[in-house]
Amino acid sequence: MKKILVYNVFIMRNSFLYICKMFAVVILTIGLHTNSYVLAIQDLTTVPAGETITLEDCINYAFENSPIIKKAKNNVLAAKSKIGQAKSTYFPSLSASTGYYIQQNGENWDRSKNYHGVSVDLSQKIYDFGKMNATLNASKYNTKAAELALEYAYVQTAYNVKMRYINCLHYWAKVLINQRNVAIQQLQYERAKALFDEGLKSRIDVVDAEVALDNAKFALVEITSDYYTEIMLLKNAMYWANCPQQYKLAPTEAFNILTDYKYESDLSKSIDDADFHTVLTQGIHKENVIAQMKDNFFVLPHDIDWYLDYSRKNNPYILGIKLIENAANENLKGTKRMYNPDIDLALGYNLRNTNVLVSNGFNAGVKFGFGGINAMYFKTKIEEAKANLAMAQNDTETYIIDNEWDVRDKVAWMLKFPKEVEIKLDQIERSLEYFELADGRYSVGTGNFIELQNAANEYYKAQLDYVDVISEYNQVYAMLEKSIGMR
Repeated sequence: MKKILVYNVFIMRNSFLYICKMFAVVILTIGLHTNSYVLAIQDLTTVPAGETITLEDCINYAFENSPIIKKAKNNVLAAKSKIGQAKSTYFPSLSASTGYYIQQNGENWDRSKNYHGVSVDLSQKIYDFGKMNATLNASKYNTKAAELALEYAYVQTAYNVKMRYINCLHYWAKVLINQRNVAIQQLQYERAKALFDEGLKSRIDVVDAEVALDNAKFALVEITSDYYTEIMLLKNAMYWANCPQQYKLAPTEAFNILTDYKYESDLSKSIDDADFHTVLTQGIHKENVIAQMKDNFFVLPHDIDWYLDYSRKNNPYILGIKLIENAANENLKGTKRMYNPDIDLALGYNLRNTNVLVSNGFNAGVKFGFGGINAMYFKTKIEEAKANLAMAQNDTETYIIDNEWDVRDKVAWMLKFPKEVEIKLDQIERSLEYFELADGRYSVGTGNFIELQNAANEYYKAQLDYVDVISEYNQVYAMLEKSIGMR
């Protein structure tokens, strides 16, 4: 028995050193995360490889480089130019011309009537009976709508980055859990092999442990690959083309990866100790990857009415489509006034120089008139304007209804998380206790390896489930912020 204990302790000590080395890297990495999280937003165009970047860094970079935002900014400039074009109707118009004119009378040229002429004309619209006013109002509404569309582009861009950043933290936490699971399975295998070599356990325990270890390694490879895929998707959401291949992500307030990992092993105790079963033979005690939040952290700070009211007053998409509806109404007014008369003031100067006479003079007058009237065109143009207004009104009504139900859905979705988090934390506690008991039973020879492996898997799965809930909470909260128009 002493020989078995010494050999078992030797295996445990070497394995524990292996774990310490492996997780020293993890601790250092996550430590860098937290230290960098408090830094101010940095310029990612000069960030070196291996640097820690925060969610704020990523969102700020996306704001500066998103082609969607750049397009929305140009749309605002184009819309503002329409206001100036509408106002130009009441600005003076200047025209000038010159030329040499030849007249022919009968079969001969009458050179006395050939002349060089110059004319300069200035016109000023005095009143157009509301046509320009309707166009100007429509342009103002469209400009404000374009500005709100720009704000919504910021909201959408921030949302895309948040979702990808959350996914990166999600998979990184799973990488850590799987790294721990590989270490556990490695020690399970080494202990099963040592007990088999001493003739205390059967070969089937060793084979079972080998299969479990291979499965754990495979899961780690897969989840690590998924993590790097999410990193690429985050870079794409940021439009970060010329970026380092590797960098670190900082925890967020609602996705706080723990930095104080502790791995303890009490090698002084033997199997004969009454409380030996309280210490995992693997030397790994309970360590949650995600920090437990304060009790009220997952409780929404406001009720459903607050979020609905915020969305109605601040959602740039809702405000924007209402302005587009107003612009469509102004366009209808302008269409109905398209055949209203115009009153213009005209000033001019004319010079006529022939071989025998030079004449020049000024002229001034007020013009009152209509454009070309086409009853069919006028009728169909009004029908088009009415249809555009009806479509704008329908879009407004539809989106407001859809947005209200979207906000209600996200708020209702959020209400489940306080209870779910509590349950998942309890599952971790229970599964750890199950693991400890199974480990103790196996160590003293009263339990079997299948029981121990089931307990290890339950503990592993409970940790993954907890991370999934935390990730889902962050994603749904990001959806809620987008639904109410918050960056």
